[in-house]
Amino acid sequence: MRFYNFLLILILFVTGKAFASSSRDNMIKDIIVFDEQLVNELCESGMSELRPNPLKQFLRQQQQKNKKLTCAILAFPFPFGIVGLHRIYMGTAPYVPVVYIASLGGVFGILPMIDFIVILCKKNPEQYFGNGKVFMWVD
Repeated sequence: MRFYNFLLILILFVTGKAFASSSRDNMIKDIIVFDEQLVNELCESGMSELRPNPLKQFLRQQQQKNKKLTCAILAFPFPFGIVGLHRIYMGTAPYVPVVYIASLGGVFGILPMIDFIVILCKKNPEQYFGNGKVFMWVD
């Protein structure tokens, strides 16, 4: 029963309808803290695989969206993309930003524009993090 209450409040929280009063905010915080305590107890008892924590999944998805947005902003050719700032953020090899700068902004901004489009079109651009290739989208 607690799990269903938590899901209902999480849905209200995500849709923004739970912000009508401060008492609801306090109730949501209490439930989230209580649920994390329950998950920690399950982990200690070895029963963590019984159910996933929806709050952690939600936070992980939001973090991925924030990374994608940051990469896209940094990949836009002017002013950051032409110096390869997005590739530095993504943890690429040190020579890749040098190639972007030496080729006058990745061949006059073409490489950063392609990077920008690829990052926006991919649902999960995590595969490009730590990629040491100049043409990261080529397999």
